[in-house]
Amino acid sequence: MVYQTGRQIEVAYKPEATYGQLPGASGAKVFRPNSGNLSLGIEPIRSNENRRDGMTTRGRHGTRSVTGQYSGDLSVGSYDDLIEAVFRGTFDSAVTIDENTAALSTATLAVAAHTITASAGSWITAGLRVGDVIRLTDGFVAGNMNRNVRVTGLTASVITVAETLTVEAGPLSTYEIVRPKKVIQGVTNRSFTFEEREIDIDNSEVFKGVRVGQMQLQMQPNGMCILTFQLVGQDMEQKSGADSPYFTTPAETVTIGLTAVEAKVRLGADDVMDISSIDLTVNLNAAGNPVVGSNLTPDVFTNLADIQGSITALKADATRVQQYLDEAELSLHLLFEEHETGAADFCAFHIPNMTLASATKSDLGTDGARTQTFQLLVGKDLRGGAYDPTMISFQTSAT
Repeated sequence: MVYQTGRQIEVAYKPEATYGQLPGASGAKVFRPNSGNLSLGIEPIRSNENRRDGMTTRGRHGTRSVTGQYSGDLSVGSYDDLIEAVFRGTFDSAVTIDENTAALSTATLAVAAHTITASAGSWITAGLRVGDVIRLTDGFVAGNMNRNVRVTGLTASVITVAETLTVEAGPLSTYEIVRPKKVIQGVTNRSFTFEEREIDIDNSEVFKGVRVGQMQLQMQPNGMCILTFQLVGQDMEQKSGADSPYFTTPAETVTIGLTAVEAKVRLGADDVMDISSIDLTVNLNAAGNPVVGSNLTPDVFTNLADIQGSITALKADATRVQQYLDEAELSLHLLFEEHETGAADFCAFHIPNMTLASATKSDLGTDGARTQTFQLLVGKDLRGGAYDPTMISFQTSAT
């Protein structure tokens, strides 16, 4: 007899056009998992019959529900549709700004160590926001070209960036700046069909009406950046033999996993290199709703988005404690690049509006550096103008 192993399992998924209904078999995508699974649960309905023989009448099956999670290494282009789903947003297209862009049509540029200044027009109207990663792709000196540059400040005429640029007094009249695609939070619910293909035994479990209820990002020293997606669904069906797999030739990304040690971490106004761990969770509190007349929930409902997180750092001074005491408004920017130089492919998360909610220290008498752990309070950014109206944004060089 052949038994299914824990390795020979392929996970594939595809968005549903209609909630809870199988999409077409082609055009699915492989999830590149580290671990996890989806399972169908059935609520037991127990009999209350009072039997004179002292025994119990067998119960029945009630409402079905799908729950589970998959975790994987963050990599460029691998989980964009699931991140889009947990954000309930929609990726916008890459923005290209040049001398022909209407919002800057008469402008010339000058570059200082940390600023790019336009003589006229508006960078904001042209589509840039604080927290964006941009690339200078034409018209600049070689040292400024094709780098991932983080926007830390923005007015109509001045882009302020974290990276150090080569000074170009200008005026530069021919130029090109690209802001790769980005998603912020919205209100669009998406559902997926997931398939766990058990290759050894030629069997598949196909889970329908699946929504992304939660995404967790974890960073540890000398580890990959891990994304874990908590999933909640409506139903499952089993397919075997000629019917397995259901999805035909799902596509698989081949980008390399991104590590925590190569990340650029910016907390508030500073790039920091003393962080020992970061944990962020975007939670939609997704759940089904049992009804009479059916053993399926009509939908899996998402609720108010909540972002929780913690940062653990080595203690060098009292700055962060003072920020905690002062309820200082901070931002957090995480930039993951495939390599350090050139036009590196990247993924980036930006939280624009947060404070430190609590501060706890490691015990005295322990070996090594003393650490502090700060819980985060995150809310929607309401400043408008140069700031996206979101609690979190995600940007990537993937097309």
